[in-house]
Amino acid sequence: MIKMTRFPMTRNLYSTESCFNISPYFPFHIVVAALTQKFPVHRHDFLELSLVIEGEGRQVINGVTYPMAPGTCTFLLPFQVHEIVPGPSKPLRLYNCMFDSDFLFQSSGAGLGLKDLLFPQEKWVPSVRFTAELYEFVKSLMHGMLTEFVGGELWRDELLRIKLSEVLIRFDRQRRSESTADPAKTGGSAHADSIWSVIHYMQTHYQEPITLSGLADVFELNSSCLSADLKRHTGLNFVRLLHEFRVRHACSLLACTDMNVFDIAFEVGFGSYPSFLRIFRELKGVAPGEYRKRFQTNTNTIAT
Repeated sequence: MIKMTRFPMTRNLYSTESCFNISPYFPFHIVVAALTQKFPVHRHDFLELSLVIEGEGRQVINGVTYPMAPGTCTFLLPFQVHEIVPGPSKPLRLYNCMFDSDFLFQSSGAGLGLKDLLFPQEKWVPSVRFTAELYEFVKSLMHGMLTEFVGGELWRDELLRIKLSEVLIRFDRQRRSESTADPAKTGGSAHADSIWSVIHYMQTHYQEPITLSGLADVFELNSSCLSADLKRHTGLNFVRLLHEFRVRHACSLLACTDMNVFDIAFEVGFGSYPSFLRIFRELKGVAPGEYRKRFQTNTNTIAT
């Protein structure tokens, strides 16, 4: 069992605990987490699916409070801001599953249509409470995912995809049946249905010289409206969001490879080495070389 630790405001899949276990072909991680104190406000650039198995508490997602108890299942989109507050009596234990948004788009290509889970985000609640029977069924699926993930046997990623797809479908059925959203209030922005496609495009093309105007042209959107929607959904402006994606990739390369820092700068999409150094330090608080040293030190400490 792994305890959640404190992370910076923006988290990514390539954390110290998970970097060497994640397949580059299927970015996915699952643990049983135990919370004994408040997990502070944070956001992340991946999708997160959790299932409470013990204890009680509450979580605040984009300013709305939801209770947590055994059977509570939560599905968080990239950059949704949230915090978790466990109850005072005993630790809040939950399966915590993290994966890249590519999974939903790849599944849609296979005919499952799972990318519909991404939008519109205003329409469906992010947290539901399963019935006792469904809770036991979904809990067994989560346990199966954890077993497959740590086992690393043949066809691991394929089985993980199948089990994850079923959990997501069960969750979506439940939240649609529970939804009390006012149809007049669920439309959101005129671009709400496309904003997650834009974010996904940025996640898969950040190594290219992307511009806001060029992105707007690709999706046939107004640049000003697109800029406002990105800020509203992620809390970041276009440039900062692009830098987040590039620096995230740089962090994973620094942590998991011996690639030269100079080469990393251009590999992740920066046009100049000085710009990379300046922006990396702004976002991470240290130079790339120091980040690598700290990561290696932490990894060696864990190993011993």
